[in-house]
Order: sequence, then structure tokens, then C-alpha cells
Amino acid sequence: MVEVDADSLEKMLAPARVGMNLEPIRLCAACYADSPCHKIEWQFKATKGCDRHKLHLLSECPNCGGRFKIPALWIDGHCQRCFMRFTEMVNYQKFVEV
Repeated sequence: MVEVDADSLEKMLAPARVGMNLEPIRLCAACYADSPCHKIEWQFKATKGCDRHKLHLLSECPNCGGRFKIPALWIDGHCQRCFMRFTEMVNYQKFVEV
């Protein structure tokens, strides 16, 4: 129906016994700058920050404080409220303490 094979579809889902946070929607602006899409692992309850960039995830726009909308609305890659680009938000992400 969606023309995605079962193995690929399974990789898109959360691993077994991994809890998900449906809200707030979270974002690593540095990852988004590299590849403009939402990553499901940002919503895992155990995820505190970005493993790749060692940055805390954002759950709201650092400019206006607006919560991020569902990723399907991220077509233009900016805050729906103040239009700050996601790629500009990297400067507001703090490093994750190891």
C-alpha cells in the first residue's frame, strides 16, 4: 500500500520496550541542518540529547517559545510562529554533559 518493504518499515518504528514521548515534539537543529527530517529517536523517553552532536534537544523555539508542530508541517524548516529557521536554532542548543 505505501510501497515500503516490511524490513524498512520495522526500522522506522521504536525498538521493543522503548517508551516514546509524543509531546513535546523535540528537535536537534544540528541534525536537521545536516538532513532536514525528524528522527524518531528524538522522541524516545530515554533520549536526553543528540548522540551525534552531543547537544540537548529543543522542544520549543528559542526565539518565541512556541512549541514545535508535528514534523509533517516542517516542510519549510522554520518555526510556525516566528519563522526562525531550524538551522539557526543550533546556536541556542546547549552541550549535553557526559
